Amino acid sequence: MATHSSCRKLGARRVAVHDLEHIRIHYDNHLYLYAPNRGGLWNFGDGELAVAYLAGPVDYKAPLPPGKPGPYRHSHPLAERGARAGGVLLSRSFDYGRTWPDSDRSWIWHNDRSDNEILDWLRPRAPEQREQIDLTQPDSIIHFCHGEYLRFPFGGRELRNDPRLPPGLNFHLGRREHHPSFSLRSRDRGRTWERHATLIEGPSWAPEGGFLCVNLGHVRFDDGVLGMVGATYRRNAACFYASYDNGLSWQYVSEIARAAHTPDMYYGYSYLGVHRLPDDRLLCLMHRLPENWPHVAFSEDDGMSWSTPRAVVSPATYNLPLTGPLPDRAPGDDSGPRYRSPRALVLRDGRILVLFARREYPARGGRGILGVVSDDLGETWSEEFVVRDGAYCWDLGYPVVTELPDGRLFTAYWFTTKDGDEPVHERELVRYIAGTFFRLD
Repeated sequence: MATHSSCRKLGARRVAVHDLEHIRIHYDNHLYLYAPNRGGLWNFGDGELAVAYLAGPVDYKAPLPPGKPGPYRHSHPLAERGARAGGVLLSRSFDYGRTWPDSDRSWIWHNDRSDNEILDWLRPRAPEQREQIDLTQPDSIIHFCHGEYLRFPFGGRELRNDPRLPPGLNFHLGRREHHPSFSLRSRDRGRTWERHATLIEGPSWAPEGGFLCVNLGHVRFDDGVLGMVGATYRRNAACFYASYDNGLSWQYVSEIARAAHTPDMYYGYSYLGVHRLPDDRLLCLMHRLPENWPHVAFSEDDGMSWSTPRAVVSPATYNLPLTGPLPDRAPGDDSGPRYRSPRALVLRDGRILVLFARREYPARGGRGILGVVSDDLGETWSEEFVVRDGAYCWDLGYPVVTELPDGRLFTAYWFTTKDGDEPVHERELVRYIAGTFFRLD
């Protein structure tokens, strides 16, 4: 007769983490650096890694919220109305992530452009007018980003019905809830990028909300067709898309999951990535709102249909101290969601790794980068393990991860720490891109 522990689907076993080493990838007092999963992580196998992330200026002149001390570091500066500075910044390492020289940073795209330039960049073009980039080549990469980080969707209602707009962007322009995503391709490891982006809109039956897809995993089938996943911006539906032309265009294929409470944009699924398993099934990792639990669904027919999503964590998988002194935290700090921004990776030995951020108030679960792992292709999942704890405030996460040739794992994320003994208010903290090397038993 099976024991209770052997029947567990969640928290089925413990995982040991060792050889932990934390580094800073990019730290700048004058920039708000965040969200690597909005940029991407690429491992070229010869020592060269590239990680991209959102980067915007710190605004010390912004009006202070009532009762908040200054200076005020603008939260998510790229999403502010009319923001001209900032974009997606790429950093590069040539020693498997050990060092990240300042001289090897460059912009994938930047908001410091006129309306005409941004609109022309997004305007659809015939295939013969686009660069021919073969994404099966080892140096070719693709970057996905959500349109809310572009300046012009917040540029004001004066652009509504403007003839310069690409198809689809006239609809509800100026309303915060409508944002298409876009993709960009590079043939040379991100040193140069194609001259025009590819718009990715929501499916035809849900045009009102736009589409959200980022760099959390896409797949390439043996015939060269690409698959990726995203959510309608109101997040009630998670969708699988395919490209038959090396990423020049994307077509809706199937619905993965749909939330029950469709009127509310915060009910549904977000942070979607798709991965191919050793048994040829597809795994879609996603984050279910408003509960804030990471879930997985599986497809046995190349994305045509999907299993019912199920959680990979539970209250019984938690593995941080429940007693003892609370960790140091920033004045003004608040509680965030218990889980955030999951990211999966299928390891060379067939295990499935899922990393995520914990953002809760320290007394209710701590802050940091945690994870779970499955060694039976997603049938059961381990207890949570800690990759990095001790974050000074809730504002952190969005990890991306890769496996190095020596078996170590490397993850990049954004983080906050305190330098020195004096307290630092949450709004004065430097948000920076950090990295961690680790191994799993």
